[in-house]
Amino acid sequence: MKTINGNELTIEDVCDVAYKKEEVALPTDKVFWETLQKSRTFLEKYIATGVPTYGVTTDFGDSCHNQISVDKAGELQRTICTYHGIGLGPKFNKETGRAIILARLNSNIKGGYSAIRPELAKMMLTLLNKDIIPVIPQLGSVGASGDLTPLSYVAAVIMGQREVYYNGQVVPTMQAFDAEKIKPLPIEAKEGLAIMNGTSVMTAVAALAWKKAERLAKISDFLTAVTSEITRGKDTPFVAKVSEIKNHRGQCESASYIFNIINESKRVWRYEDFLQSQIKKIDNKGFIALQNKIQDRYSIRCAPQINGVYRDTLRIAREWITEELNSANDNPLIDIEAQRLYNTGNFYGGHICAACDYLRTAVANIADLSDKQAEVIIDGKFNGLTENLIPFTPADHPRAGLRLGFKAAQITISAIRGEVATYCFPVSLTSAPTEALNQDKVSMGTISARKLNEQIDLVYLQFATHLLAGMQAVDLAGYKDFSPFTKQVHDQVRQMSAFVEDDRALDKEATVVSEWLKTTNLFA
Repeated sequence: MKTINGNELTIEDVCDVAYKKEEVALPTDKVFWETLQKSRTFLEKYIATGVPTYGVTTDFGDSCHNQISVDKAGELQRTICTYHGIGLGPKFNKETGRAIILARLNSNIKGGYSAIRPELAKMMLTLLNKDIIPVIPQLGSVGASGDLTPLSYVAAVIMGQREVYYNGQVVPTMQAFDAEKIKPLPIEAKEGLAIMNGTSVMTAVAALAWKKAERLAKISDFLTAVTSEITRGKDTPFVAKVSEIKNHRGQCESASYIFNIINESKRVWRYEDFLQSQIKKIDNKGFIALQNKIQDRYSIRCAPQINGVYRDTLRIAREWITEELNSANDNPLIDIEAQRLYNTGNFYGGHICAACDYLRTAVANIADLSDKQAEVIIDGKFNGLTENLIPFTPADHPRAGLRLGFKAAQITISAIRGEVATYCFPVSLTSAPTEALNQDKVSMGTISARKLNEQIDLVYLQFATHLLAGMQAVDLAGYKDFSPFTKQVHDQVRQMSAFVEDDRALDKEATVVSEWLKTTNLFA
């Protein structure tokens, strides 16, 4: 069970609640509940004075010049939920919906700043623990004022409206409520904004995407290691001292991961051994053409520098996503210590948008690296193996000329790489004025997070195809000389995809390997 308090939620917590259905609890200490109640009481007394309060006793956005009486405050909140029911397109899956509720609840209970009633916090908790999850369309948020439209589906479900995922089906909310004997909870003054006017959709999507992206760092490093093994590379680029004097933490981590694999391989040269056994001394000659190059191509030699950027971008993105998960990000906010109400812009999802924009560029770079490494191992001109990784086939073999191996697989890798690159445009720059020029600069964070998630799934397919080619090369080059870790990966991949003797369709096998890469503990 995970107890949340608005301050300590992690990306791993979000994933556990989303995917493992970990139960969630609210704090039991008296101070926590007193803080929620004090904040609510302050808000109610504040609006009772007749002072116009944005979005509580006034209309929303550019319409905030319209003031209403206090007795209409609850109805106004139910109205904002209703007219934002214009989410369109594909729906977030149930797991993402669980992450969204968790992120919104954690924000709304932080320090009493959202001024929600304790019963609303308990209702959101009930949705999670009873696994009654709003069906939320993906389209309709510009990321400021937060995720208004998608989060309206959370508010609507709390009131018993719209649809939910329940017991493996999509059903009307009241059908699930009746089955669980839950009474709908009408939202009251300020609570529509508390639920809707925040960053919890983009943040939840970004958190789940980040966790998938984290795995790609080690998978990419393994693909580098096995490429070095296949091509009889040198250990020099991965020696710790090289990266230490470059200073970047991500590069050091990448080089260390690769070195720990190739250091146990019989196919990767220790540089000094390479010079001694493979290079002829020039002696008194003025010139000789070496048969072996003394350094590897960039896609191997610079891999720690490339993947190091990816690892460091992950680190920055994690920090920003975690900070957003534990932020108060609706409007207005209540400060019970100062006895003040703040009209502000914490709903702006700029950090989430930037984190996802930066990550998409870093993801595209490791996809591009994979594309170049796949060329090196599939094209027989570069590795001493066969053309397109076909089996060694004598000219008089019945299948001679009828084996094309991984020719099309390389094309697929390049095609995906190209598509991955199209996701790199910074979504933050697509901001345009909306809502009668009130929302004149918006974050676009939700779109950025969604695009990151889509892009990552493409890279898993690319890496899976690359991995199939790599394991084919391992078999052709001689399994026994590869590192113990490479052999572990090979053995598991071979349970899903056999050596390609005669050509066959590899689509289903690549898809299975892609899903395996998302869950295997080998790269944990």
